[in-house]
Amino acid sequence: MTTLITTKWQGITYNGTGFFFQQKEPAMKDGKLGNYWLVTNRHVVYSKEDSTKKNHLVDNLTFRVRAEEKATQKLIWLEMTMSQAELLQKARLLPDTGIDVCVIDICEKVETELAKYDDLNVTICPIEEDNLADKSKIPIESSDDVIVIGYPRGFYDTENLYPIVKNGIIASMWGANFRGTKGFAIDAKLFPGSSGSLVITKPRMEDLDKNGYLVFMKEKKFYCLGIYSGEPLFNRMTIDVNGNQAVFHYSFDLGQVWYYDLIPETIQNGVVPQFEW
Repeated sequence: MTTLITTKWQGITYNGTGFFFQQKEPAMKDGKLGNYWLVTNRHVVYSKEDSTKKNHLVDNLTFRVRAEEKATQKLIWLEMTMSQAELLQKARLLPDTGIDVCVIDICEKVETELAKYDDLNVTICPIEEDNLADKSKIPIESSDDVIVIGYPRGFYDTENLYPIVKNGIIASMWGANFRGTKGFAIDAKLFPGSSGSLVITKPRMEDLDKNGYLVFMKEKKFYCLGIYSGEPLFNRMTIDVNGNQAVFHYSFDLGQVWYYDLIPETIQNGVVPQFEW
């Protein structure tokens, strides 16, 4: 469902997080994958060069798919790397550069890589449209529990190849634009590398039937709330250090999350990235 992302820009490696999303289509169609996308942040695929203050598309991006060796049941990660040229063709961004969401069409890449193996069982487990928050019959409100699934500082369970799961609550008005953005705030202590993490409701057994009565399901269900983007930072002071300006920031242990509906919107209305902006 989620993946550790590593990118390279001018020889430097950066970590981030992404998750898989599938539009409403059969998982397999004529032996091929349906509409599979990798969802992450815009700033994960761009790197800012301090000398020019411009954002440059990374040289390459690597994501992982969890697989099991049929003979040994050993878990492995299949690494799949997309070049800058591929990102220029397959990535989609909304024209508004302030929206920190990026989707990448990975169908061709995954199909090509999986065709090389016949000794693996591969599991992708994407988020689907039925998992989006507007499908929840139980109203979502401020102070509700949330789960954030990602790879803080590139950290994860190396034995079972599972990400780190952290909890928090919705810290702003749900459905409203937090501080003028198409997102909301969560109260959760997160770290660099978590950018692009999947944010979901806390899985629960309860749901509402068509008449509005509470019912219990056989399996727990969750809904995708959005994409974690980072921690809002505020300038505290600027001081001179040996002729250089040092800016100290302060925060409130809050996280910025972009609303779930930006995923299908970016797929439908997004444009291919530019090399720099």
